[in-house]
Amino acid sequence: MANEPTQLLAKHLRNLTAAARADGLPDRELIQRFAAERDEDAFAALVRRHGPMVLRVCRRILRDGHDAEDVFQATLVVLSRKAASLRRLDSVGCFLHGVAYRLALKARTQLAQQRMRESQSAVEKHSADPLAELSVREAQAIVDEELARLPEKWRAPLVLCCLEGKTRDEAARQLGWSAKLVKSRLEQGRERLRSRLTRRGLTLPAALIATLLSEEAAPRRCRQC
Repeated sequence: MANEPTQLLAKHLRNLTAAARADGLPDRELIQRFAAERDEDAFAALVRRHGPMVLRVCRRILRDGHDAEDVFQATLVVLSRKAASLRRLDSVGCFLHGVAYRLALKARTQLAQQRMRESQSAVEKHSADPLAELSVREAQAIVDEELARLPEKWRAPLVLCCLEGKTRDEAARQLGWSAKLVKSRLEQGRERLRSRLTRRGLTLPAALIATLLSEEAAPRRCRQC
């Protein structure tokens, strides 16, 4: 009994060390470890790395925090089930963005239908959101929608740099690209995203697009876009 606290501390330190090692590995190695060995530390590292971005996507599309949490968990379940079949192992963030967007959109449709059946008038009566806030949410949803439609070669660097706040060098290392290619693809992706938004009547400067993509945008998040 006297050694129990010491044993617990040693176990905790081992867990922290394993987590730190996993956090330093690229997506490709983490997903391979999880797919082959069901390595929980590898999966936890992927969640720590990409989870905040996934949760922001869910919250932008779904107004209710509990609904967003449900879709967040469902997205992670999809990653767990499809880990062995992912084709682009160096672009897990891009994969998760697409899954979260589609699941959140489906959930929003189902919830809207449910509320309409219950009472459309009650939904309208109890809607307390100001018009300005509603407009921002609508713009965020449109940006997410058009981002999800971009080819992966442009979407991947936008997800990493604009949604997850990585520098171009960090994105280059994760994708296995040169920094010059990341810069080029970012610029091309940004222009294609802006063009798509313009066709839908949403004319926004690049910095505002980055802000809409990340509710907690800081200067580091926006500078890449």
